[in-house]
Amino acid sequence: MSMKTLTKVAALALVAGLTVGCASTSDLQKVQNDANEAKSMARNAMDTANEAKAIAGEARSMSMATEEKISRMFQRSMYK
Repeated sequence: MSMKTLTKVAALALVAGLTVGCASTSDLQKVQNDANEAKSMARNAMDTANEAKAIAGEARSMSMATEEKISRMFQRSMYK
């Protein structure tokens, strides 16, 4: 390979590397915005899950209380 060809190939490789390897500021900003949006959605999902868990806990407590009442009523009817 001649020196002239080697220089051309090196220059071409350098230009290709710079254009492919570099991200622009607007690309980085878009990625940051997407990441922030994903974090926000995750927080909302966690809040919704915590709310659902609290409601399920209340429903479980009410169910257990109702079961206890029914059990007492059944036992009273058995004594009669």
